[in-house]
Amino acid sequence: MWEGLLNSIRQMGVFMICAQALIYFKPKGSYEKYLKLLVSAMILVQLLSPVAALLSGKGGQSLEERIAYYTNSFEQGMGAGALEEYRMEQIRQHLLTSQISAQLEEWDWQSRQEESLSAEADSALAPQAETVPGQESGEEGEIRIQIDPVTIGTSQEGQ
Repeated sequence: MWEGLLNSIRQMGVFMICAQALIYFKPKGSYEKYLKLLVSAMILVQLLSPVAALLSGKGGQSLEERIAYYTNSFEQGMGAGALEEYRMEQIRQHLLTSQISAQLEEWDWQSRQEESLSAEADSALAPQAETVPGQESGEEGEIRIQIDPVTIGTSQEGQ
């Protein structure tokens, strides 16, 4: 295979050198565009001949049989790829679900711990009910708050 590719490249190189020499030594300027068109067409034929030989196959298979073979192998590869993608998606979903479950359990444990700590803190910080004489425990009494008067004024030390 590699030898055939190397031969094709060699032939194209020699042809291009000869074609450029022919274009350079042309008899008149008016034939230049026709000569370039002819050389371009010949180069395209030389480029396509190895591709056609590759597609035609070595075992005498027709082009349709080779295309069917490549199509079949392509579809099998796509099927295997789709199956592998499905398996990877299932693994990803399982991992994601387990991570979410672990995170929820951790948050639940933390919230329970915080609730117990806050309950202990509330009971420790709750003011102890003082019984006022004449008031039984459980009865609400009147609470009086006295605020001393505040005066606002400017100091006159500097005057």
